[in-house]
Amino acid sequence: MFRTLLAVVALNIPTLARADDPPGGKADARLALQWRKGTPSPFARVESPTAVVDGKMYLFGGFTDDLGASNRVDVYDPATDTWARKKDMPAGLTHLNPAVDGKIIWFAGGFKGKHPGPVTAEVWKYDLAADTWAAGPPLPERRAGGGLTVVGRRLHYFGGYKTDRDTNAGDHWSLSLDGGKEWAREADLPDPRGHVSAAVLDGKIYALGGDHGHDKTQIDVPSCHRFDPATKTWSAIARLPDGRSHFESSTIIRAGRILIVGGRCNSSEPPRNVVGDLLEYDPKADTWRVVGELPEKVLAPSAAIIGGRLVVIGGGLNNPRPLTAATWVTDIADGK
Repeated sequence: MFRTLLAVVALNIPTLARADDPPGGKADARLALQWRKGTPSPFARVESPTAVVDGKMYLFGGFTDDLGASNRVDVYDPATDTWARKKDMPAGLTHLNPAVDGKIIWFAGGFKGKHPGPVTAEVWKYDLAADTWAAGPPLPERRAGGGLTVVGRRLHYFGGYKTDRDTNAGDHWSLSLDGGKEWAREADLPDPRGHVSAAVLDGKIYALGGDHGHDKTQIDVPSCHRFDPATKTWSAIARLPDGRSHFESSTIIRAGRILIVGGRCNSSEPPRNVVGDLLEYDPKADTWRVVGELPEKVLAPSAAIIGGRLVVIGGGLNNPRPLTAATWVTDIADGK
């Protein structure tokens, strides 16, 4: 059981109705969530790359309240509700996403330093067991805000922003994890976009949401695509109910489905700078459904399901400030 030191908060969260719900909704599709507070993050953070290894959440850098780029690494253990610090990242980086290969966590590209920092092509790998960092083969071009995944023995990077921090890229490259020295060209991502969320399910790569533009104007988009490494082709899947971005570190695989936690829908009517719903994709039905709500609306939090608990940490309470250091936890059924 979760440690008794947690402050328990009973919240009766209303279900978010959607226009595509049948009358009365689907009761069996809704998650019964009772949120409670865990030990807060060591500092308020947003857009913090997040990886889960051995039942623990690793949070890498992210923006601080003054929009500086942190380089510190903190790990949260939901079983004990405790935090520990690991070796700092080589630099303060944001707008990059982790990909896990066993005990190695990979990172590629990103914005470097305090906002608005330059775009980098650097690739880094963190050895969890040794608590050390080492450089990997750099990306063919500088990129930030793209998706990064591991499928089989290859690392895939796609989408993001080019060197001007604003132009969207559709480039897609892959790197062999068995001693690869150079990235290979793959099929371009349809609808080039940044802040794209990446997930792997049943051996296929999912590119979910994101936005067009960045520094000048950001427009959240509903685009969703799936890449099949066997055929090396992308295909369109059901679009998000609204344009959505800023959920890269809160995209979770759950019981053969993809769960999105929070984010931003600035192209909806009316616009939503922060989102409080849990949105789930069923690949068999090719449909999206709201299945629950957060205790507070939040942009770009860190989220994971570990040991039957959904953990949500940090994020922005507006677009993005003020930031929060809150840790929220709820028991969650495995689903069907």
